[in-house]
Amino acid sequence: MATERRRGGRRAPRSEASAHRRRAARLVATLTAAALSLSGALLSGALAAGASAAPSGPRTSPVATSTTDGSDETAIALAAAPAASGIARPGDPLSVRVTVTNLGDSATPPLTVELAIAGAEPANADDVAAWFNGETIGLEERVAAAAELSPVEPGSSAVLDLIVDDAATALSGGFGARAAVVRASAEGELIVADRTAVVWVPAGTTPAARTVFVAPISTPGIEEGLLTSAQLEQLTGEAGALTRQLDAVAGRPVMVAIDPRVVASIRLLGASAPASATAYLDRLAAMPNETFLLPWADADLPAVLAAGASPVAPEGAGTLESSTETTATDDPEPGPAPLTLADAADWPATLRDVVWSETPLAPAVATALTDAGTQLVVAPTTPSAGGATVQEAEGLRLLRVDAALSASARDASTAPSQQRFDRAIARVSALLAAAAAEQPGIPAIIALTRDELPSSDRLIDTIGRTVSLPWSTASSATEALSTTASSAELEEPATDAARLAAVRDALAAESADRAFASIATAPASITDRRRLELLAALSAGWGDQSVAALQRFVDSSIALRQSVRVAESSSITLFADRASLPVTVQNDLDVAVRVFVRVDPDTTQLRVLDQRVEVLVEPRSQTRALVPVESLTNGQVDITVTVRDAAGARIGSPTRVALNLQAGWETAGTIAVAGAVVLLLGVGITRDIRKRRRRQTAEAE
Repeated sequence: MATERRRGGRRAPRSEASAHRRRAARLVATLTAAALSLSGALLSGALAAGASAAPSGPRTSPVATSTTDGSDETAIALAAAPAASGIARPGDPLSVRVTVTNLGDSATPPLTVELAIAGAEPANADDVAAWFNGETIGLEERVAAAAELSPVEPGSSAVLDLIVDDAATALSGGFGARAAVVRASAEGELIVADRTAVVWVPAGTTPAARTVFVAPISTPGIEEGLLTSAQLEQLTGEAGALTRQLDAVAGRPVMVAIDPRVVASIRLLGASAPASATAYLDRLAAMPNETFLLPWADADLPAVLAAGASPVAPEGAGTLESSTETTATDDPEPGPAPLTLADAADWPATLRDVVWSETPLAPAVATALTDAGTQLVVAPTTPSAGGATVQEAEGLRLLRVDAALSASARDASTAPSQQRFDRAIARVSALLAAAAAEQPGIPAIIALTRDELPSSDRLIDTIGRTVSLPWSTASSATEALSTTASSAELEEPATDAARLAAVRDALAAESADRAFASIATAPASITDRRRLELLAALSAGWGDQSVAALQRFVDSSIALRQSVRVAESSSITLFADRASLPVTVQNDLDVAVRVFVRVDPDTTQLRVLDQRVEVLVEPRSQTRALVPVESLTNGQVDITVTVRDAAGARIGSPTRVALNLQAGWETAGTIAVAGAVVLLLGVGITRDIRKRRRRQTAEAE
């Protein structure tokens, strides 16, 4: 098979100016898409003259459009999407819509667009997955349709349909998926290609495949441990993210994974919860789907275990109260007990103690999950574990996710355009058909995206189109788990080193926050919140932003531990041999802290009489600590002032202060003042005596 994508034809220049022109071209393509769709009928005739069918090939039906699909690696991008979910039957036409987009800064050369199909032999599920992954699977292909496309201007796209009048002329043999590829060439040199597949459905019995979807009810991309009233009002509104998720999965063949942060945040607000959030919780409770609970904020528990840490869970079950109010009476009755976090997060799920992992489990992680009480793991497996849907390994039951099928379904559910949706659905169709032909009746577990859902319509269409395939039947996790489990041997999967390091850093930061919180008069007010924020940062819903989210948590940890510090001070002059050195401690937290101030001079000119001066600082305020010191000589002394906890560990960064010591000035000043007082007293007495003598003399005369 030919290489899927090469540089060739007209390459985009590497200069910065060219890069700007390419970006401008893409912007033009996006802005012109709407206009082209409205004037498609008028443009169709003009493009038909430029994109005509090859003389010996099948007929074509070119249609004008515009798209920004593609990448910076080539000046031309191509996307192929078989019609009707890629289903091909004898006597029916086979149509593949092809979109060619020019991302360069000059017109493309005339292109020859061909559809080649390995139509004689069905591909098994592994081969289809490998084919979509860019690998060579060694099947013989032949060209089934071709067309000539005239030059495409920069920033523009052209769409044409490659049509085979009768699918039987290109396909033969039994039911199954057939690998296909659409290539665009210029003067015999391959420019770009896109891999796809079709499903050949000859007359006769069609094998059946059972499908089980897994989708979340969660709030990815939110860093707060608990959702605020304003956030819930937006999320549960008519077009809110939570509403879209529920609209897409409720009543459909989907096992729903519920984030307890959503449930607890609504319940803890009590009467203060938005009306839309309360109504949403009622809708969620009435949903007939199978359910299980995710970790708080959909935290990636397997990643924590892979980092060598123990499982992390919310804390502070008795510190969060509901907003229920009671009215005082002459004979008050006991009010309702405070709503704990654990009670607020509880939900009557169909399945309990379930973990949903995005990646295959390492043996050590599986063992740790077993020790933590996990009963079932929904996860992809490494090839050595085999293809059975239900497996047993390291004391766990594994519900194996079909990774290739899930990836294609996620692409469909988040597709930005109809062309991209049809392209992804054709892949779903081929993968499911290959699985049905290979293992009829074996449930296929399709894990949908945990990122933010752009549109519920795409997800609804993905589920609907999948279960409506002739060889697809909706199933359930309960039905799948009723089958006999096969024994599996787990092996070490490939790991994301950057994310694993980020997870370790975040765990270390939370541990440092826990030690810092010991200075608070109510440490749980810090540790409970930070634990929830850690779980939010560990959310599997961050996708490719996961490392950045974890780094932001580490940065917030550093800022938190700088919230209690010594206030900046200018140089201080001490005139006495013994004095109290004033040190101002700043507390930016919402809770009072009890800390100890320590002063360390650089030289022996100053002796600190108490190295552990305790001070209580109220929330959002400053308090002055008085540290007793003794000046031994005059001169300049630099001191280091630190805030410590009860165990002597330093809090925040040390502060440097310059001291000006004037030892002995207090004694000399006292003597001078005393002498001045005596002198003034003596002068006064002398003057009084003289006045009396003069008065006596005057009286005698």
